[in-house]
Amino acid sequence: MNQFNIAFDAYSAFLCLVLGGYVLVSSDRGDRINQCFVGICACNAAMAIGDMVSWCFALPLSQLEYAVMLVGTFLFYVAPAPLFLFFTGYIVAFISKRHMVTHDYFKLSVVLFAVYFLGCVASLFNGMFFAVDAEQGYMRGQYFLVAQVIPVFLHLRNAAIVVRYRSYLRPKELAGFACYITLPIVAEIIQVRYFGIALMNSFVAIAILLVFLNIQSERKALLEQRERELAEARSDIMLSQIQPHFLYNVLTGIRELCSSDPAQAAQAIGGFSAYLRENMASLASKSPIPFEKELQHTVTYLDLEKLRFGDRLRIRYDIQSKDFSLPPLSVQPLVENAVRHGITVKEEGGEIRISTREDGAFYEVSVVDDGVGFDPGRELDSSEHVGIQNVRKRLADISGAALEVRSEPNCGTQVTIRIPRDSRIEEGNA
Repeated sequence: MNQFNIAFDAYSAFLCLVLGGYVLVSSDRGDRINQCFVGICACNAAMAIGDMVSWCFALPLSQLEYAVMLVGTFLFYVAPAPLFLFFTGYIVAFISKRHMVTHDYFKLSVVLFAVYFLGCVASLFNGMFFAVDAEQGYMRGQYFLVAQVIPVFLHLRNAAIVVRYRSYLRPKELAGFACYITLPIVAEIIQVRYFGIALMNSFVAIAILLVFLNIQSERKALLEQRERELAEARSDIMLSQIQPHFLYNVLTGIRELCSSDPAQAAQAIGGFSAYLRENMASLASKSPIPFEKELQHTVTYLDLEKLRFGDRLRIRYDIQSKDFSLPPLSVQPLVENAVRHGITVKEEGGEIRISTREDGAFYEVSVVDDGVGFDPGRELDSSEHVGIQNVRKRLADISGAALEVRSEPNCGTQVTIRIPRDSRIEEGNA
């Protein structure tokens, strides 16, 4: 029987350490739920290891074996109280994400824990809860049953919290909490009734596994929510780049060409289709694309705008370097911003210059216009300069990348993108 108990305890400790370590490494360490879960795992692992040494040694005990068994027994007794405190913290933190928990469930629990801890320490000397003898090994103390009262009370208090806030829990979550509450109580009853069967740690480990699965499902739901938010953000980017008035103006220009120059109208429809296709494709991924592809998309956009503005919109290109990549929709929104808010608000129009060059360890892309400009000292209007904001967000995925804006009223604006030559978009964001 001892070998089975050792195996159960060893497996329980290993399972808890693996689950706790996984959450500690792969999850948000600052999240209260994760912190409490790691605490639960650590306490149960300590309890399992402490219980395991009680079954490892044959009687009579040597001096070293006696010391090891005494320490192990102390761990087994003292660990349940902080374990249930961590579980209280887990429940409260979990429910608090959905509903405000106004009652302080920790004051009384901390006091009871302190009393229980002092009793465990005293047992090392007077054997009130437990004792270890070199001839007889582990023995229950005179007040063994009293030692069970405080952990059981803390456990039942946690059950009361779950019952009180059950309406804020999903059925699967409620079932997970119920298993964590009932399994240790069942194991405790069996162990008190039948000494020599080590079920507590195994049952708690199973309950912790259910809680772990609950955490994972919650994380999955959170990831799905973030994916939905990301999809919405990408849609906002698309809508901010394809303004209704732009669509209307392009379609109006194409309609006029249909009667005056059908060949150019057909060419404009092809360009408009390519423009929409590239904008849609950019929403599916933030993976880098060759600069030449982004430049072609920008040229397509400018050709469409020239249908409306004609000679009022003049374009000059100075492409000295093009063998690099950057996030999609990095240049075109800046050019659109220059057209809409710099050039076309001037009656006589103006010129936009798009240039690239290598500058040491960086590639530089500049969009310069001689439009109306603005005062760089005032805060940018988010509705007027959404293109700059969107490009900043896309460049944020590249370590060391930067976007610099220089402007002067009535003189124009220069926007410069600087991308490190050895840059790459971080994995997980691509």
